[in-house]
Amino acid sequence: MRKCLKILFLSLILSVFLASALCAGALTLIEDSGTSEAPETNEGSYASAVFEAPDRTLPLLVDDADLLTADEEAQLLSQLEEISARQQCEVAVITKESIGGYTPMEYADDFYDYNGYGYGSGKEGILLLISMEERDYYVSGHGDFAAYALMDAVPYITERFGPYLSNGDFGGAFRTFANTCDDLLSMAHQGNPYRAEETEPYETYNNDGSQTRSEGFPVGAAAAGGGLGSLFGFIPVSAMKSKLKTVRHQPSANTYIRPNSLNLRVSNDAFLYSQVTRVARPTNEGRTGGGGGGGFHVSSSGSTHFGGGGKF
Repeated sequence: MRKCLKILFLSLILSVFLASALCAGALTLIEDSGTSEAPETNEGSYASAVFEAPDRTLPLLVDDADLLTADEEAQLLSQLEEISARQQCEVAVITKESIGGYTPMEYADDFYDYNGYGYGSGKEGILLLISMEERDYYVSGHGDFAAYALMDAVPYITERFGPYLSNGDFGGAFRTFANTCDDLLSMAHQGNPYRAEETEPYETYNNDGSQTRSEGFPVGAAAAGGGLGSLFGFIPVSAMKSKLKTVRHQPSANTYIRPNSLNLRVSNDAFLYSQVTRVARPTNEGRTGGGGGGGFHVSSSGSTHFGGGGKF
């Protein structure tokens, strides 16, 4: 009996020793894994699994193509910064001599993403890219509010600044771009974003950047004018109608036909009209250089953009 108790006691001590050794080994493994160095990463690599947009380090105006004078650059940069801060949506202008093998859409989207453009956590903003090599322009937008305010208005925006580009007035084009975006963002903040089917809010901008406004014909005034016109027209027409006492409704056309006055001897079928439908052959003139526009697309970083462009 004593021998059995002795064996049992030794087994218990051995079990406690083994359990202690196992726990110590496990703790050592945990500490080693917690203090091991993280693998090195290439911060500049575009192949990262999750893209994190950096903070913006470039200004809102980058005139690498040297299209503006020093005074024009200073004035435009100040305008872009003021609009971006007030609207909480960055408005930027970028000019390049060449964009290499990229399309304007690809270059504008990547320039926006990888250089940290955009206001706040949503990276709200819109960027105008000018490439002089092929005379391309592209407007790239990003962010929920920017899309709400500006996505449908991209054709309208390009129509405003496009003529200035064609005439070589780059300062006027960039000021018009900034002013038009400012107006559209203000409309959106008021709960009235631009929609293509509605009256365009502004016609043109002067060379000094001042606005020549044309807010369209007010719908309320049109309705009121139409109602008054109908009222004033109804009174005299009713008076003239009351004087037509001799006119009576006739049940058939026989009353208006003189007997034996119509005698058809020859009858022919003649085609009086013809309709020809012509469809214009599509061309590349005036088309966007980078594709896109009219909806959302995804850039190389995985970010969602909207925009559109063309040539000047």
